[in-house]
Amino acid sequence: MASGKWRLPFLIAAIALVAVLAVSCGEEEEEEGPTATTAPTGERIEGGSLTVATLEVDSLDPHYSSFSQDISLARMLWRSLYTLDYDNVPQPAMAAELPEISEDGKTYTVKLRDGLKWSDGDDLLAEDFVMGIYRTCNPVHAGEYQYLLTNIIGCDDHFGNEAGYDESLENLIGAEAIDDLTLEFALNEPQPTFPIILSLWMAFPAPVHLLPESSDPWPEPAPGAPAALAYNGPYILTEYQPGDHATLEPNPNWIGEVKPTLDTLSLRFIDDFAVSNNAYRAGEVDFSNADEAQLVAIVPEFEATGEYVKVEIPITIGLQMQLEAPPLDNLDVRLALARAFDREQLNQVVYGGGHTPTTSWIPLADGGDLPEAFEDVIGFDVEAAKEHLADAGYPDGEDFPVLSILVRDTPTYRGVAEFLQESFRTALNIDTEVEVVDAPTRSARYTAEDFELFPGGWQHDYPDPENWILGQFETGGSLNNYSCSNTEIDELAAEARFNPNNEERLQQYKDINRLIAENVCGVAPYLHFANHYLIKPYVVGMEENATGQDSVMAGDWIAEAWGRSQ
Repeated sequence: MASGKWRLPFLIAAIALVAVLAVSCGEEEEEEGPTATTAPTGERIEGGSLTVATLEVDSLDPHYSSFSQDISLARMLWRSLYTLDYDNVPQPAMAAELPEISEDGKTYTVKLRDGLKWSDGDDLLAEDFVMGIYRTCNPVHAGEYQYLLTNIIGCDDHFGNEAGYDESLENLIGAEAIDDLTLEFALNEPQPTFPIILSLWMAFPAPVHLLPESSDPWPEPAPGAPAALAYNGPYILTEYQPGDHATLEPNPNWIGEVKPTLDTLSLRFIDDFAVSNNAYRAGEVDFSNADEAQLVAIVPEFEATGEYVKVEIPITIGLQMQLEAPPLDNLDVRLALARAFDREQLNQVVYGGGHTPTTSWIPLADGGDLPEAFEDVIGFDVEAAKEHLADAGYPDGEDFPVLSILVRDTPTYRGVAEFLQESFRTALNIDTEVEVVDAPTRSARYTAEDFELFPGGWQHDYPDPENWILGQFETGGSLNNYSCSNTEIDELAAEARFNPNNEERLQQYKDINRLIAENVCGVAPYLHFANHYLIKPYVVGMEENATGQDSVMAGDWIAEAWGRSQ
């Protein structure tokens, strides 16, 4: 999600975090109130506005969403009980302190801060956080991140109910408002990382006074501001024009330690980074993701002024394959495609060398493997690719069907698709077609599993290898949109999820990482990403707070720290 901004190696941070939580969460806190989130290092003035280029959301519903642009905006508008600080350690946000944990580790009691208000002035109460859990567990909404709440008693039973919403099942979910300021969570198994889960968007509160039933639809973006929404984050949404922009203003009832200083924050929806870069040059936007297809020219253009920023991030991009679409249900076909393209050449030709070629899904820093770990399994090898295709029954590409590569309408994505298309034609003598759509359509098609080949990937939500596996590679996982189904992966994931032996747990995830590569279980990894940003010199709080938590924009996990300098 960013260059030399890491303060700890992530694997060390992940192990240390579990240890810290296991000790500190069970102790009573002597201090009152939350620990302040890291403040921006620059000097911000009061007032002014910023206009930033970003992607349009697929959905504004945090209890459903899984795409980075959705999460980016959602965190500007809502916050949960806890937040992750710069070092990825949970800190109280809407909660008054870290949770009290029962002796058996299965009951978490959380006290809210006094005086919490929604943006419309209504009291923000424990029942609103319970409603957020209910909404994510409700099968009506098909929450993409429900898998992270599977340890809450009853959540899976409700979510998996084929008949849909069932009030009797919802009432059995282990989330309860003991009183207006006290929540209790009942878990199936002890889970030291549970406060991390309670910092994420699927646990955001829902305004019961506006949406009294968990099945009530979340108002979607529409012209003007959605009237039926209330916010508890640093900003409120005052205007939304589909396909064009959203306008945000500070939330007068925001209770966080870092306060917005901007009068307005405008998000311009621009799919094509080449277009947003030109808008940046023209002074129309103050921030843009750099066009990776033009990095060779962009770096010298903006590096001397300090406006070009490169941030290493825990993202893996790969060629995702829909395993329920023949002939992609054949392992030899998947191996042939995975071995038919040169990752290093792809990085140079399409991305100007801006990223790191890889064959490992989980990055080494998050408990995975070296980029070259599975080179002998899925690395570039034309002869091996041809042999796999022949073994699948398509010698020299004979009778192989035309597969579609679904991409967003940008030069970079087009470049990736065309590179893959030419690689498959040259190495395997097969034809593919490139299907170009806008960002919301691409997101919706992916969620609906309506694709064959899909260049895309994953950015971690928290620094632990489980976040690269759970929900994505277990059979039927809510984010398993490529239909991976592997008994060994299922068994290892089930064993690792609540394994108290951390060394053994980490090895189990490494074993799953190997199985993903060996079975091309929905994805053939090809790059570990870095983000490349253009940020105006007068912008404060973006570069300073750029970390692996960023979704689309630099420092968007703490957008309240953004501002202008003199």
